[in-house]
Amino acid sequence: MDEVMKEIISPSGIYKVQIIKRSKDGLFTSKTFMWFDHDKEISEVLGEDGYWGALYSTTSISDSVDRCMTIAVEQLFVASGEKISCNY
Repeated sequence: MDEVMKEIISPSGIYKVQIIKRSKDGLFTSKTFMWFDHDKEISEVLGEDGYWGALYSTTSISDSVDRCMTIAVEQLFVASGEKISCNY
């Protein structure tokens, strides 16, 4: 099972990126998500406000979390257009 090592959320809280360690080879990749709100009626039926929908996954594979973080922060900036500052 792949393991989420780190997660960075954009300042607006609408976008996030996850750093994922792949179980099959121990390498790292990232996945970018966007928050989608449910309609009011659907929220009441499901009992949740919305969900994180995947926008895209990277095809780049890294051998370290730090290298993958650099790519992930860039992806988050591209998706959100927001300045991303994180200490990693």
